[in-house]
Amino acid sequence: MSLTSGLRLSVLAGPTLPVPLTVDLAERVRSVTVTESDEERSVFSLVLDAEGRAPGAPTPFGAGFALSTFNRVSIVVTFGPLPAMLFDGIVTETRLEPGAGGSGATWVITGEDLGNLLDREERDVEHPGLDDYPVVLAMLAPYAAHGLLPAVTPPPTMDPPLPIDRIPTQHGTDLAHLVALAGRHGYVAYATPGPVPGTSLFYWGPPVRLGVPQPALAVNLGHDSSVTQIDVRTEATAPTTVSGNVMDRRTGTQTPVEAPVPTRPPLAAVPFAAANSANVRSRRLRDGSSNTVTAQARAQGQVDAAADAVTAEGSADGARYGSVLRSRALVGLRGVGWENDGVWYCKRVEHSFTMGAYSLSFTLTRDGHGATTPVLPRAAS
Repeated sequence: MSLTSGLRLSVLAGPTLPVPLTVDLAERVRSVTVTESDEERSVFSLVLDAEGRAPGAPTPFGAGFALSTFNRVSIVVTFGPLPAMLFDGIVTETRLEPGAGGSGATWVITGEDLGNLLDREERDVEHPGLDDYPVVLAMLAPYAAHGLLPAVTPPPTMDPPLPIDRIPTQHGTDLAHLVALAGRHGYVAYATPGPVPGTSLFYWGPPVRLGVPQPALAVNLGHDSSVTQIDVRTEATAPTTVSGNVMDRRTGTQTPVEAPVPTRPPLAAVPFAAANSANVRSRRLRDGSSNTVTAQARAQGQVDAAADAVTAEGSADGARYGSVLRSRALVGLRGVGWENDGVWYCKRVEHSFTMGAYSLSFTLTRDGHGATTPVLPRAAS
């Protein structure tokens, strides 16, 4: 599917290994939408023209067709010579929409990323003697057979439990348990596509706050502009501190636990929580942990997860931007003044493709105001 000059979209699908769509199906593609977020599974929607099909001809929904339910789908975007994996997942729903108001009938195929595989079966499992990090590795190991490989970062603190003290347990799906374990440390957990069609990585670790940001989104900068609309808001009650006491069952002593400030690398010159420390919310530690190390780690995780007080939401012309904006990564923002320019964390992106157009909607967050760098990577012109 050729969208604009130098920009091409490819859809691959199949029962196990995704392959390019047949010419007939590829020519029927009307639109493709992909949404990715660090809080939810990535999803896609593919709309195909259903008009002009010969009577009795098979549909994409039938057994053996590339876009049948539970089949694998990969979506690749190519800017110039460089392909980028945008989505890798599973078809979860198919439907025929007859059309209304003069519009023709369409087939609509939707699906989710490979997190779907981890969310199918609820389990009751014990993990004796294992801390969160080895539990995560053990849970992800069976999914390598589906092309889902682990990308796991150890937490800053490790506290392997003694079986006579406590035994970590899982009650629910693998995905729900992985997300819950990540939340204890202020981490995120999600499947991310690539590096090649039919493969994905499952990331379990801190939100990405280091490294070179993606090319900058530009506002009101003439020929360089890519953003068509943007709103920036400050949520004053978002940051928090956590404190309390924990009775350490191993030592029998009660120890105070304090997490007064975030430990994530700051993205803003003036972090909101630091500039408004007298008014930051204070929360009590409410945790079933039985030792000080684990309680401190979970308190700090709560503070880190609540640090982002500033949110920018907007839309952009994807062709003008000149690259594939990825969620769960850093991105630059230019043209909105020193207070809001600089590096942001891209929390959510929706990619919308139609013939001749590529548009984006995005949600960016960070911990305060003010640019920390005078120079940002520029988008391709």
